[in-house]
Amino acid sequence: MQIIRDFSALTPKHKGAVVALGNFDGVHLGHRAILQNAIALAKQYNVPAAVMTFEPHPREFFAKDGKKLRITSFHSKVQSFADMGIELLFLVRFNARFASLSPESFVTDVLHRDLEAKHIVTGYNFAFGKNRGGDTAFLKMQAERLGFRFTACDAVQDTAGATISSSAIRECLAKGDIKKASALLGRPYSIDGKVRHGQQKGRELGFPTANLSLGRLFAPRYGVYAVRFTAETQPHHQYTGVANLGIRPTFDLTEPLLEVHGFDMNRQLYGERITVELVEFLRDEQRFENIESLKSQIAKDCQHARSLL
Repeated sequence: MQIIRDFSALTPKHKGAVVALGNFDGVHLGHRAILQNAIALAKQYNVPAAVMTFEPHPREFFAKDGKKLRITSFHSKVQSFADMGIELLFLVRFNARFASLSPESFVTDVLHRDLEAKHIVTGYNFAFGKNRGGDTAFLKMQAERLGFRFTACDAVQDTAGATISSSAIRECLAKGDIKKASALLGRPYSIDGKVRHGQQKGRELGFPTANLSLGRLFAPRYGVYAVRFTAETQPHHQYTGVANLGIRPTFDLTEPLLEVHGFDMNRQLYGERITVELVEFLRDEQRFENIESLKSQIAKDCQHARSLL
């Protein structure tokens, strides 16, 4: 999959694609329906299947409180596009200039003039342009005026009949309901990133950990989880373990971390990108009176996680 950030460098091979348009945060089952529709149309037309998405997430850009919303990392989102068969990714830098673009200018100048899009595919509730002034009805009208095709995909519902959305997945994660979050995503929920050096507290306790910063990711419920994980250098080897997600109140950590202790591991992971699947929530994070109490509880957590995995 080719990533295009500079639209002034577009060539004829980049134009005339079927373009799925949206934020696609999490690339959940609802998003996948949009992408699959675009891929099927591209095959029908014999043109590239493309995605246009925005970085940073527009809600993140406008947030005044620094609230973190991302369900998955940018790296993970891009990988999901590629795995599904998307050939081109048009990555738009979402900044003040782009945010001020009128809905008509976005359609006329970007989708029609720059991309020469053959067919645009969005979700049923897609909104765009300055003050979110454009919607699917407006996009349909503009497509008819300019001569390209447009499809707005229906909502995808879960087994209870509720619409699958990124907001619904965040609610599940906030409760620690990893199984439901994974069901809505259509794949196991995971956190990925490069392993960073920590304070070596886990090693001192006899439970060495690989530490990941959450960065701009939405933080699931703080606590201890049974996990599975893979390293980028050994993608086909899966480890099992236990992880603490949170601020370690016993040690007064301020930045939330995911600290992963792998069972039966005999290698260092510093600097490697790992992908950690949260399998099941075990317990809430808590403060311990002393180190011995903490070590005893970690041992119990490991035993519990092993029994589950």
